[in-house]
Amino acid sequence: MNELIKAAESYGITVPEEDQQALARAIRKRTARKKAIIFRLTETCKEVIYLIRGITASVFNYDGKEVVTRFFQTGNFSSNIVSAVQKSPASDYLIAITEVEYLAIPFEYFQRLYLYSNAIGLFIRKKLIENSIENKKLTSAKTIPDLNVRYQYLLEYYPQVIRDTPAKYVAKFLGVTPEGYSRFIAKRRTS
Repeated sequence: MNELIKAAESYGITVPEEDQQALARAIRKRTARKKAIIFRLTETCKEVIYLIRGITASVFNYDGKEVVTRFFQTGNFSSNIVSAVQKSPASDYLIAITEVEYLAIPFEYFQRLYLYSNAIGLFIRKKLIENSIENKKLTSAKTIPDLNVRYQYLLEYYPQVIRDTPAKYVAKFLGVTPEGYSRFIAKRRTS
């Protein structure tokens, strides 16, 4: 929980002591092993997570294939907001790509903070704007037809993902098979 307060402070936001105490009562620190599913596909999402350490990925099934829609890194909020708001089963799942440590925030509480808090809520609003911009950039990068350009984007803006993520998940993000990704990397090394 202190990680969230420190992150807010890095944005110049002071979180009053009473808000810190309320956060401590509502938020739980959790860990997940590599490959653990944090949010399940068929369950209603009830939490928002704030990543303290590690990488997660949002994955959905399309035409019988798993597709990684985006990666989340330290300092990102992650949830299936549509599932949480509509109280319906999620359309994707969130998987721990590396060992992760995160803060689990009940969605109803997160929503109240977002709407009414002038301290931690301001931080949440700023971070969600950043998340939206990042999501737009990732979506744009995924639509580039040239695999080399898509990979270069990841390499430039997400070096930790390239370095720490198993190749099969990078391949799923880039829209190629693991074998095709392996050939692509081998060809890049010899070029």
